[in-house]
Amino acid sequence: MSSFAIRNLPWREQVSAYLPAQLKLLLQGASARDLVNKANASFLLYDNKLAHLESGKAVDLACIDADSIAAAGEQLLGNLSAEQRKELAVMLLLPAKYFAVTTTRMPGIAKDNLAAALRIQSDTILPSFEKPISLAINPDSADQSDEHLALWIAESTLSDLFNAFAAEGIFLAAIKPRLLNAASANGAERPIEIMDIDSSSETLAVVEGGIVKQWLHIHKQDLEQEIFRKQWQESIECDADYEKVELRDVLDYFPLKDSQSNQDYCFFPKAALNAARKSEKGKRYLVAAAAVVAMLFISTIPFIIQSLEFRSLSATLEEQRQIAIDARQDQAAVVSFENEWGLINDFPRQNIREAMFTLQNILRPDSLSSLELSDGLIKIQGVSSEPQAILQRLEQDPMFTEVIFSRATNNSRYYIDLRLSTVNFEAYMVRYFPDE
Repeated sequence: MSSFAIRNLPWREQVSAYLPAQLKLLLQGASARDLVNKANASFLLYDNKLAHLESGKAVDLACIDADSIAAAGEQLLGNLSAEQRKELAVMLLLPAKYFAVTTTRMPGIAKDNLAAALRIQSDTILPSFEKPISLAINPDSADQSDEHLALWIAESTLSDLFNAFAAEGIFLAAIKPRLLNAASANGAERPIEIMDIDSSSETLAVVEGGIVKQWLHIHKQDLEQEIFRKQWQESIECDADYEKVELRDVLDYFPLKDSQSNQDYCFFPKAALNAARKSEKGKRYLVAAAAVVAMLFISTIPFIIQSLEFRSLSATLEEQRQIAIDARQDQAAVVSFENEWGLINDFPRQNIREAMFTLQNILRPDSLSSLELSDGLIKIQGVSSEPQAILQRLEQDPMFTEVIFSRATNNSRYYIDLRLSTVNFEAYMVRYFPDE
């Protein structure tokens, strides 16, 4: 559908035109479907009789208008309790004369936009209808052909009938052409030709796959003329593959109690739709509330699991603590001993004996005249013809570090300072005497 055509729709249908098909069906079709599903009583108007299909009873009408039809419906229902009346929803089946039928060619139209497109062109399709009219069509028609057969009825007729039934305490849920209450006994695959005949007119409808393919209507007065009667007979010749149903008397309609058949061609009074939407809105609130509760419960599941795991781990930890009491007491005794005797036990061992033997090996054959050892620092003096060689040998030995000449050499006399690499008095003092 073009954007210009969409802009000419009512605002609700403008929004609907841009929605995905599934969401559109959910938002728009739910109320209508609910009304059809809710219908649990069927009234059929035939000539001057109103019949109740479920009970097989019928009453005569003094005149055929909305109030008389509603009053007859009240009479047929008998003495229903208030609770039964509350649950009652009526499907009213009317003769073909209440409906206008049009065939419109719309190539390439999508089924989601078919009904909206027909409503836009209603003034052109039915120029003689000056009052608002309601449309019924199976949108699947867009997938079958470029020509689409649509049914129309004045909205004032729907309102009058709804108000008349409401005055009798009866909820009128939907209105449908009575001949479309018939369905194929072999399912939707086989086409069905339905002939509806009463005292004033004859109507032929061909339905295939739930789509009305053909609709012919003629007044019996016209059949009195030979040319019209001949044309009518030629028009209603049945295809051999069609299933044929003839409805010539009110008794023929009593077996037709399936309100679900051809439900796309049902009409719904606005007041009935509003009531269904209010009920549906309340249900949506309940569903939404249930969804929120469910979401809150689901969102708390991780916390519940975490709480249970925490409790389990806490119990396990306490159990392990009880088991480890003796070990912790032993550990505490060891730590206390280390804290008390660590000052002595951790005092750096300078290994003086090993250091002296190492120095002797490095200095040989030269002589050593002086040696001082304090806190891992060794100061040596001696005489050698090669003091630099002695310094290099000391640097290369892993037992010593920080080897330097403490004074300048005087002839062959040298002064060297070095530290034991295995002794760290600074770390010992920081650990046990941090304030000194």
